[in-house]
Amino acid sequence: MKKKLSLLFSLTVIVSVILTACGGVPATTEPVATEPAATEAPGGIEPSTEEPGATQPPVTVTEFKEAPMLAEMVASGDLPPVEERLPVKEDIMVVTPVDGIGEYGGIWHETTWWQGMGNIEMTVYDPPVRWKADYTGYEPGLVKEWEIAEDGKTLTWHFRQGVKWSDGVDFIPAVDLAYWWELATNEDEGLVSIPFWGRDSDGTPMQVSFPDDYTMVMQWNEPHYIANFVVAQGFWEWLPMERPKHFLSPHDPNYDSTKTYEDLEKVVYGGDWLMNVAGYPCLHAWCPETVESGVKTVLKRNPYYWKVDTEGNQLPYIDYIDTVLIEDSQARLLEVSQGKFEATFRGTDDPTNIPFLLEQADANDYYLHEGAVNGAGGWPAWNINMNFNGCETYPDTCEEIRALLQNQDFRQGLAYALDRERLIDVAWGGIGEPTAFTISPQAWHFASPEGQAVYDEWKETYSQYDPELAAEKFDAAGFVDADGDGFRDLPSGAPFELVMDQGDWGGQVIPVVSNEVYAANLEEVGVNTLINDLIGQPDWTLRHSEGLFMIRNSHASELDVWTFPDWIFPLRGTEARAWPLEGKYYETGGAEGWEPQPDTTFAYELQQLYKQGIAEPDIEKRHQIVYDAIRILIDNGPFIIGGSGDQQMPVVVRNGFHGIPDTVILGPWAPGSPGNLSPEQFWMEESLRND
Repeated sequence: MKKKLSLLFSLTVIVSVILTACGGVPATTEPVATEPAATEAPGGIEPSTEEPGATQPPVTVTEFKEAPMLAEMVASGDLPPVEERLPVKEDIMVVTPVDGIGEYGGIWHETTWWQGMGNIEMTVYDPPVRWKADYTGYEPGLVKEWEIAEDGKTLTWHFRQGVKWSDGVDFIPAVDLAYWWELATNEDEGLVSIPFWGRDSDGTPMQVSFPDDYTMVMQWNEPHYIANFVVAQGFWEWLPMERPKHFLSPHDPNYDSTKTYEDLEKVVYGGDWLMNVAGYPCLHAWCPETVESGVKTVLKRNPYYWKVDTEGNQLPYIDYIDTVLIEDSQARLLEVSQGKFEATFRGTDDPTNIPFLLEQADANDYYLHEGAVNGAGGWPAWNINMNFNGCETYPDTCEEIRALLQNQDFRQGLAYALDRERLIDVAWGGIGEPTAFTISPQAWHFASPEGQAVYDEWKETYSQYDPELAAEKFDAAGFVDADGDGFRDLPSGAPFELVMDQGDWGGQVIPVVSNEVYAANLEEVGVNTLINDLIGQPDWTLRHSEGLFMIRNSHASELDVWTFPDWIFPLRGTEARAWPLEGKYYETGGAEGWEPQPDTTFAYELQQLYKQGIAEPDIEKRHQIVYDAIRILIDNGPFIIGGSGDQQMPVVVRNGFHGIPDTVILGPWAPGSPGNLSPEQFWMEESLRND
């Protein structure tokens, strides 16, 4: 009975995403940017074909209020009045709360499983341009207006005037973003990189200028219509740019000769400073107050935050976010099931835990948010390395292994060998349906009838379980058992072991179970398979970035491949799914990696389509380019093996916690969920605050 209820719940969730209503999400007084980034399947909201733009409307709020903890600081003279802490009136951002005007106060307890705490960084998401809460496009964030030149070669950001860092120092883009660019272009320190969208196709960096304190202009030699919206993705695009000069430059040897780049590195802290550098001034609703490495991080409300609700109450409503690090997934699940966290969006990322969580809900005063889905196009999926570079480990067979991995018959054999029905039974308890690798079913590229037809074909390609056909494909690739030991060998006759790298991409449960099922399937058709457990190990990342893996488990999802392109377009070494070294070549302008060649791995063709797409101003034509890229993946693939598709997600919410919109998509991290839902307007009832 519980399984049936869980299935019904799952189906209800999926339908709710397809038929997402226009309401139920936090609104702002900002105008709608008309380019959508993720719409529902046909029958939902139709995407606009107009190029986006944004302007700042008048702000009608005339009086402002603040949290009690801040009012006390004002009364004691430790903080300026709220009116002096907000931007100039016309640049204040007004957010309409989902569940009405909220109540101030409380500690939001959350959990994570690694020190980077990226799931919390997703909560405190606040880039210049942001995803709308209903996933249908973009809207202004820290910028009040953007302009994209007609030729696509110039992007202008107009920032809100009067915004301050959380320590009260003025945020001046001509100072702080200029300092970011200084760090990014400093080849000596290498602590901050030029983003991939900040280069032309030949690797030439964009030109950055500041006509005035609050205007930033980015110029390229080629059209870059997409760059504005790339910055809206997740936390990894904007956080590396958020560099307060007054805080960082005292540690910079270019400003203080007694300092070293090691000193600077400690405070720059890559892109994860938000959860790891106590006292780092920020522009978010909550900023880092205390950090106990390996234990917890506490974020405290930003007294200078630049948003208010519709009645002039300065946001956020909640005082603190207290995040505890629990590496073990079962220990974390137990804490979640006991209602220890007022709301946790990724505290457990395994949908198979939903029945257990439902059993504990009443006793521990919480519910599961029914509108939370994953948006996966492959969970699990397995990336096949087109750039195998393990020549130190396999000096005699390295090139032959690479050729085998690039052989389409071999890759198709891998796809047909997977028993997806058994995978779904074992990993998901029978809920789901077989699928080839795709991006998210909810991606806006598939919203039209033509797009849906492309998705339907892609989903079915190479998805059937057929061990006899798999054997035929392996034979055609020359991958046969040459010595009669029951395992297939390289075409030369040399023995071969397929190494399947195992990480926690997609959780700490599903990858392990799925890899075991898949490895058994491969053994049944004569593929000697070794599961290389790298969960929690640095080699998981290293083996990908250096092209050392053969295949590795993944979680495939994306709503907009123009802004997070790497599932289709290999552009970054650390992100390119099946082409790490050819992606690195593109990312570094040819300084590192392998130069793509036509008619080999098809990275070249995909990169050329990406260049064509970012130079195309027409949205519908950009959709067509995506379809052309998918055609390459279908006709020459698979490059990634898909297992099963979209699943619901366990979002546990205590009764008395408010502000979560109906639909939450948590699989693809690019939309910034739950940050795009404006968590600054989440609030807790007094009974929960005092619990």
